[in-house]
Amino acid sequence: MKTLILAHSFPQNDNDYRGRFILDFVKSHKNNEFHIIAPHYDGSFEKNIDVATVHYFEWKHGYLAGRKLYNPITLFVTIKLVIMFFLNAKKILKEEKFDHVFACWALPAGFVAYLLNKFMKIEYKVWLLGTDVNKFINIPFFLSAILKNATNVFANSEELKGKIVEKFRGIEVEILPTRSTLPEPVVPENPYPVNKEKLNVFFVGRLEEVKGVDIFIDIATKVKEKMKDTEFFVIGDGSMTKIVENANKNNEIIWLGKLTLAQISYYSDFMDILLITSRSESMPVVFWELHEKVKILSFPVGDIPKHLQKENICETVEDFVEEITNRAR
Repeated sequence: MKTLILAHSFPQNDNDYRGRFILDFVKSHKNNEFHIIAPHYDGSFEKNIDVATVHYFEWKHGYLAGRKLYNPITLFVTIKLVIMFFLNAKKILKEEKFDHVFACWALPAGFVAYLLNKFMKIEYKVWLLGTDVNKFINIPFFLSAILKNATNVFANSEELKGKIVEKFRGIEVEILPTRSTLPEPVVPENPYPVNKEKLNVFFVGRLEEVKGVDIFIDIATKVKEKMKDTEFFVIGDGSMTKIVENANKNNEIIWLGKLTLAQISYYSDFMDILLITSRSESMPVVFWELHEKVKILSFPVGDIPKHLQKENICETVEDFVEEITNRAR
């Protein structure tokens, strides 16, 4: 099989972890040939990554994550991204023959795949995450058109599959987890001296409202009022970076910045507890990366309750505070 993958969130370099599980997917299908179209800040070029050829096109507008759906600028950027994907995909499809298009995820990739199907008669499959589905599920005709015209629909959790099947009758959904593993650890150039004598609590992920880093900061503040020998660390970047910077200045948390996966692997040896404070979720990649190495406490979002013991599920901020405080004692 020869597959053309469309992915707007894809690693721009070896140290970029966004959408890295796409490469894990590619590696698990060694007998297939993959080409990937993705945006890149530094311009348009081709690059061979593992067993895939990546066709980068120039994109200076950053990621869609964290943008408000009904903001006019978001609308402009999204339409522009759809056009860029369509034009680049059309060019490649005219030059080479592919069996199908694989869209990651509903928007913009799924919509582009829908357009390519209409104009170039090529079949497509779509892989859904909670992030895009939760944004677009109630917009009339949009998501349903993308899914009903796809030859295969995949979701990364049972919870998301149930949501799609309930909303759109007649659509069959298969489970395709967004699993990823951490590489061997690499010591950062100037590693933060984490004190193993303290209880060390971590947040790892995009600094976006949906991921709840502000909730993590709230938990940190309330716990530290009771237990001084507890440290809270944030790893990641995103649109809420300013809030995290301020919390760092106020000594509410310690922000380690955006790290490579190998550096995250290094800090995982210092983690006592990982908090998943997402407001909504399907199945976070960070769970698969760290669940065998660290204790996880989480809101009951997505498929997490299927994989965590009941005592590690927290319904409220107060539940997190109580559980962490008890462990600190």
